[in-house]
Amino acid sequence: MISSALVGYILKAAIRDRLLISMLILIILSVSLSVFFGSAAIYEKAHFTAVFSASTLRIINVIALSLFTVFFIRRSFESRDIEYMLTRPIGRIKFLLSYAFGFSIIAIFASVLTAACVYFVGNQAGNDGFWLWALSIMMENIIMINAALFFSMILTSAATAAFTVFGYYVLSRMSGQVLGIIDSGKALMSEKTETTTIMELTMQLVSFLMPRGDLLGQSSWLLYGVQETVGYGFVIAQGLIYTSILIIAALIDLVTRKF
Repeated sequence: MISSALVGYILKAAIRDRLLISMLILIILSVSLSVFFGSAAIYEKAHFTAVFSASTLRIINVIALSLFTVFFIRRSFESRDIEYMLTRPIGRIKFLLSYAFGFSIIAIFASVLTAACVYFVGNQAGNDGFWLWALSIMMENIIMINAALFFSMILTSAATAAFTVFGYYVLSRMSGQVLGIIDSGKALMSEKTETTTIMELTMQLVSFLMPRGDLLGQSSWLLYGVQETVGYGFVIAQGLIYTSILIIAALIDLVTRKF
């Protein structure tokens, strides 16, 4: 169900648009700043460098991958490249799955590059928490690049799609706080109204549809190792579940769409 030609087309587009070169330059600048600020720290210079570089590179990954995907898809619609490809004997399902696979390969490559930088700059040799951090960053990048694919398929404006992807990411990072507010509100309120019940159900539904971004890529893993219940199974399950949801939603939109 995957077309190697379409996957190659996506990878060539990333090279043509200078995505990998741009990300490499941003990563070098981020690592350089991390080393500079770390050298200015009085205590725990290596820890400061590791945390600062990991946090900065995480944001760079999300922004770069999302913007590339959104503008690539919208440009393909405007130039009618997608309509032309769908006239070929490939099928809409195979087309979208190939696109999702190609974008996921780019996300994996960016994750490996980021993890390698953090590993050497942050002196992570012998730290088992680093590998869980690296895996969670990879899963987060795969989720976000497929979220960008989904929103750029259903929204006609590239700017709107980009802001929606960033909003999705922010909500995923805040999902833990949202659930905490709901639980604390239940404990404090002696009497529920219909309005508060509806708001609770709405927020719970929203948090259910969002990945737990607050539990992924925790900087504490780089310093103290894994000391929580989050493990490899949870991280992999997050990536598979929410990537599947986004791809299925995009498939439904593409299959039912009339060009």
